Amino acid sequence: MAGRQFAWSGAALLQLLLGVNLIVMPPTQARSLRFVTLLYRHGDRSPVKTYPKDPYQEDEWPQGFGQLTKEGMQQHWELGQALRQRYQGFLNTSYHRQEVYVRSTDFDRTLMSAEANLAGLFPPNGMQRFNPNISWQPIPVHTVPIAEDRLLKFPLGPCPRYEQLQNETRQTPEYQNESVQNAQFLDMVANETGLTDVTLETVWNVYDTLFC
Repeated sequence: MAGRQFAWSGAALLQLLLGVNLIVMPPTQARSLRFVTLLYRHGDRSPVKTYPKDPYQEDEWPQGFGQLTKEGMQQHWELGQALRQRYQGFLNTSYHRQEVYVRSTDFDRTLMSAEANLAGLFPPNGMQRFNPNISWQPIPVHTVPIAEDRLLKFPLGPCPRYEQLQNETRQTPEYQNESVQNAQFLDMVANETGLTDVTLETVWNVYDTLFC
């Protein structure tokens, strides 16, 4: 939705955002920079879910919940252009499949983000332009089924140790004190949203719906 922010650090070779993996292998002319791995998150999306009193239920969103918005498409197209400028002289001016490999999680929003990013990163050049009226070329984005993804999908399957640490944390004085100190706020959130179980952990879901 409008007004949501999308950040990109031009100084970082490794961007710790989640969702799409782009590997760029250097042409032979490269001198010092030899290899770049970029990890980034999808662009602006619609909420994954909502709360009972939310006036904007799923049918209010053109493609439903969890889908890339037009703003998200624009964000990634601009990110692709920024990457083109950042690695000017390192990347070839045209797309070569031997030099670039793109991997995405198997979600519509991440696959579409990768495609929009590549549209900005590799606009068709010369012989690659198959239609003079379209400044775009198809570039493969690879993925695996969500159940088989051990590279980019988070969280992974059930982790007993993780659950154990979560339960231990809930028993600490620090956690319990925070729950007591924020009880009035959590009650207010529950009343305004219509949710019945709002805790320090679940209140994040409301934030994600409002500012996804």
